[in-house]
Amino acid sequence: MIAGLLGLATGLRIGWALVNKQSLVSCAMILALGSLGLVAALNWQPLTLLIDNVLRWPNISMAFTQVALVGCAAGSCVMITGVGSVLKPPTVRVISVIQYGVAGVIAVISLIAFFAAGKQPQQAPAEYLRRNLTSGGSTVGWLLPVLYVMLALTLVTVAGLRYSNPSRRGRALFVFTTGIALMVVASGFILTWALDVDAPVGVGAATTLLGCAMLMVAMGALLPSVEDWLGARRELRVIEPLLTELGRRHPDIGIGVRPRGPLVFRVAEQMSMISDALYLEATAARAAPGRRDTSALDPLTDGGDLESGGLDGPGVPPAEQARAIARWVYGTRPETTAEERVKFPGPDWLRQPIGYSDREWILEIAESYRDLCTRNRK
Repeated sequence: MIAGLLGLATGLRIGWALVNKQSLVSCAMILALGSLGLVAALNWQPLTLLIDNVLRWPNISMAFTQVALVGCAAGSCVMITGVGSVLKPPTVRVISVIQYGVAGVIAVISLIAFFAAGKQPQQAPAEYLRRNLTSGGSTVGWLLPVLYVMLALTLVTVAGLRYSNPSRRGRALFVFTTGIALMVVASGFILTWALDVDAPVGVGAATTLLGCAMLMVAMGALLPSVEDWLGARRELRVIEPLLTELGRRHPDIGIGVRPRGPLVFRVAEQMSMISDALYLEATAARAAPGRRDTSALDPLTDGGDLESGGLDGPGVPPAEQARAIARWVYGTRPETTAEERVKFPGPDWLRQPIGYSDREWILEIAESYRDLCTRNRK
């Protein structure tokens, strides 16, 4: 299950890198998640036995596990240093190449040490660790990679906690960093066994902790995609009534639109269609005879005080400004009677308030329009 979740997270990152411009951080994240997913898969006993039998070397999957752990640490370290670095991109790339080079050397050394120790009887991963680390076995091949993993992931933990914040990406980074911190603790236990120091827990507890750590890393990697999908579904429901009404008035705004693709892209595209349709509606309203005078056309305030401090655009709060636009759109439907029609409040009312992005402003208008439709149906 853990390997599947990590594989899904890796696939999502690969897909995102293919759709968007590939970057150093995205490649490092793919390496970190893919390597950790490989660690989880290699510790699944049926796959372990299959690899050992195919390659005709008992326990070789444990050697691959060491290499995968080193790759995970290197990818995580490059990712976090790339995100938090203030250096120029060429300098960051050079530092990343050096980090990958060090990790590659350590991985090669661990493989050489594994093969130099000779073949051992076929064992389960937990039993292999118990015999080689806690019973006076060969620990030379574990010291260097485990020390590197522990130091690199400690750096990732410190930097990840520093950059975590309440935002959507910040929450995901915190969950990811929590998993990395658990991996540091598990690596510390393995290091104590390799140094022949009495560890507070046994192999079973340490491997369970490592499994929990990998699960947390997978959840942190998947959390942004899950939240983006849920948020996009909600936004589609919010903008649907306004998009349907404006699409009926201006069917040409949908020409050339791709109906498929990532959900967040579809939401952005539909919001762009709403923006274009509102512009066309405003242009037609201003050009219509008898509609050029926009004074005293506020359909909500009825001449109220518009000079209160901290207000944007036409001098009203953003929510009230959005309700005015929603009432105008609702009051200019073809089925609306002459007495029910609402005049265009003016171009200033369509201008997004200070502090609002295009997306946030369209969403605010769509929410007001949806609420208006719901109330009138009741």
